[in-house]
Amino acid sequence: MIDSTADHMIQLCEQLKMLVCLLCEAAIKPEPAQVERHYRNCHKTIGQPLQEVIAFAESFSSSGWRPQALKDPTDENIELPPDGSPPIPGLKTYKGLSCESCRFLTRNSRNLATHETRARHHGLQVSGRGGRNGRATVMLQSLRKAPHARYWIVNPAAVWADRGGDNSSSTAEEGDGGGDGDTDGDTVLLQTVRACEKDLKQAEVERQRQVEAPGGVDTESRWVQFMKWSAHLQQKDKPMLYQAGLSPASAAVEQRMWPRERREANQRLRELTESFRREPGRCMERLDKVPDETLEWLGSIDPTKPVSTPFGRKQKSDTMDRYSACWQRYLCYCVRIQPLGRDGAKTEHGIRFTEEQWNSLADIIQRLDTVADKKNKQGQQQVMKDSREGDREEGEEEDPDKKALDETVFNFCIKSIKQKLGRKQYHNPLLHFTAILGIKEDGTWVPSHTHTRFLAGFLWCGRILMLEHFFKDDPYDSEDSTCDTSFAAIDRFQKGHRDWLATGSYTPFSAIIQWMTYGRGYRNQEGGQARVLWDSDGTTLNYLGDKITVDSFQQTAQALVREAEGWLDKLTGGQWSQIRETIRLRDIADSLVFEGPGRSFATNRKNAWLKPGAEKLTRLVGATLWKIVDAGNGGSRVECRRRAMEEYLGWLRQFRSSMFPVVHVWGGQPGRGPEVSTLKHCDTEQLPKNVFVFDGQVVLITDRDKSKGLNGKQGRKVARFLPEGPSLMMVAYIAWLLPFEKVLHRLSGIRGPSEAINPWLWKSAEKGLWDTAKLSKQLALVTGAQIGVQLTVSSYRHVAIEMGRRIKGLIVQQVELEAAVADSDDEAADPLTGEAHRQPKVEYVWDIQNIDFLPTQTGH
Repeated sequence: MIDSTADHMIQLCEQLKMLVCLLCEAAIKPEPAQVERHYRNCHKTIGQPLQEVIAFAESFSSSGWRPQALKDPTDENIELPPDGSPPIPGLKTYKGLSCESCRFLTRNSRNLATHETRARHHGLQVSGRGGRNGRATVMLQSLRKAPHARYWIVNPAAVWADRGGDNSSSTAEEGDGGGDGDTDGDTVLLQTVRACEKDLKQAEVERQRQVEAPGGVDTESRWVQFMKWSAHLQQKDKPMLYQAGLSPASAAVEQRMWPRERREANQRLRELTESFRREPGRCMERLDKVPDETLEWLGSIDPTKPVSTPFGRKQKSDTMDRYSACWQRYLCYCVRIQPLGRDGAKTEHGIRFTEEQWNSLADIIQRLDTVADKKNKQGQQQVMKDSREGDREEGEEEDPDKKALDETVFNFCIKSIKQKLGRKQYHNPLLHFTAILGIKEDGTWVPSHTHTRFLAGFLWCGRILMLEHFFKDDPYDSEDSTCDTSFAAIDRFQKGHRDWLATGSYTPFSAIIQWMTYGRGYRNQEGGQARVLWDSDGTTLNYLGDKITVDSFQQTAQALVREAEGWLDKLTGGQWSQIRETIRLRDIADSLVFEGPGRSFATNRKNAWLKPGAEKLTRLVGATLWKIVDAGNGGSRVECRRRAMEEYLGWLRQFRSSMFPVVHVWGGQPGRGPEVSTLKHCDTEQLPKNVFVFDGQVVLITDRDKSKGLNGKQGRKVARFLPEGPSLMMVAYIAWLLPFEKVLHRLSGIRGPSEAINPWLWKSAEKGLWDTAKLSKQLALVTGAQIGVQLTVSSYRHVAIEMGRRIKGLIVQQVELEAAVADSDDEAADPLTGEAHRQPKVEYVWDIQNIDFLPTQTGH
């Protein structure tokens, strides 16, 4: 007999007397109308398959040919199968966790941690006493999916007893026996094998929880072997260590925590992280109060010579926040394990503290308790009072208890850095925590290229803290300053740099510098595995197991342009097809040199025919955005149509979001995220623009290697040419949309992007300047829909570069051009002789992506 379509979509569960949807692997309501609604709405089932499913459900009704009283899975009082029973065929089986002190089942480790705390069934996750014995890994099933799930434990090795011959599991086993009388023996054998496999799997899971002993190069990564993580954390519980090193939960998550003790513990950790956040901000003020020569020594790892660039703040605040988060996690880790005692922390975590460090950590606990108690005593009335005081935030900064906490945190960090070490580097608590950061959530080791970011954070913040430590209480750069006191502090700094912050000092800094040096070169030494491979047909690319065809890749690029053009057509009142014909790219005049703040091709008088500004779009769509009303004095005035204005600005945001990946994809071989996200359409006071119109195409010139420009070496720029379609849209965006956007925000009163970021292309009022994460999100949305693989900026870069090696027309040529010199006053002079000499060369890398090459490009 041939199976019907319904046999693969719905079935009857004999054990529970329920209908099971095989598509979503969950039980459903038995009424035929409910079955029809489920398959029609959830699975978009129509036609003959839907009729077969409905007929299957109707067959169990009182008027059907096999009437049965089926149960409703939404009934909260329904009896679930007993724990340890065989899996129900058709229901999804999950890997879950069970509390061994009671029958609490969940798939989420955080939910179990909440239960352990609330029911006091835990042995402290950070202590590890309940990490292995207090919970068990089990297999679960549920009639319904979250958030309505009710789990029970299933035993894959068990089989259902025969209840009438309609059980698939029992039938299959009987069929395997061949009817020769050995069915019972086969069943016992299968049960034994399944039970053995389960025990082996549980043993493997338990083994993977613990850090294995070092086993040499054949069983251990060279990176892990060099860092000695396995030797240091041998036999420790990796999930327990990972959980102990996490940042505290956010305030929103904290509100849902229960019981109160767990919520208060998280509040204390958040107070601790806030305390450390204040410290780098305070210490960074010292950067403006010491000589540049001191900062050059501060940035040096060599005890004998300074670096050429003074140490300073990072360009992006996100980077400094990420670096600060490393120290915050270190402090939270220490506070979490402090209740174990000094010996207990050493036994369970392998961390060691000196007497001075341990006493300083105890001071932090005491100060945290003081701050927490003060908050609790204030109560709700004080909170309401604070909200009415306009300058309360300023008063909180002067809170003596918080100031004392900040001072204690600062002292503990300094004591963590100032420790002399021999061969046993992990006897320092800070270095021990770097090993904790080497553990991923799944128990595997963090790769070198990721772990060095943590190390960089400890170094950067550590330098800030140590600078303040050396110059503490010194009145340098003040009216009370004297040369004697200032130079005494500088001498302390010079000696401290040699003793604590340089290579060969046998300190935590020296060890971290050594690890970073090895980690940065590790990938080059190891080589690595290929991420992209071509199929034998030459038309399909395999990237990390996902197949990407050349056709789908090209269609994705075209879809990006179509989407952006669709939004631009809306913004121009449906007239983009006519307007684009009026843009003569070859007639647009532009200069490749720095002209001055606000200058671009849109401000060039030779391009007056383009009519840049807000007037063009005002003529096209102004009537839909404004209306003329009676002013009441015989005249008239303009009034904004608020709803239409908000809708138009929403279209503009959508166009900008669509144009963002268009520039990245159609600009040729893709750069890194910051190259696209920092594009400027006009000059600023200090930096030139990145967008030019040259020889009939829009050119994007970005830094290829920013560090070379900062170090004063040969400048390298990448010139990317947009094709005609994206070039026309870019011209319209800069010449008309950006000026029109400013007018809309001014006249409507709707908040727009800050005036300070006007020169940048990619921005919004909510987020400010867009970053790589925004570009990755947009790329992932489009590539996921078109290709079936969500590519971020990093992954798209790998795919596009490999595609460019195969597709004709994607080639790169390098041309060295001398930097333009406007006049003799701009020539660089020798600092010793005063003689003018030639500017360093700027290397332009022409990125050609089209088959129809430009005359300028092909000439080179």
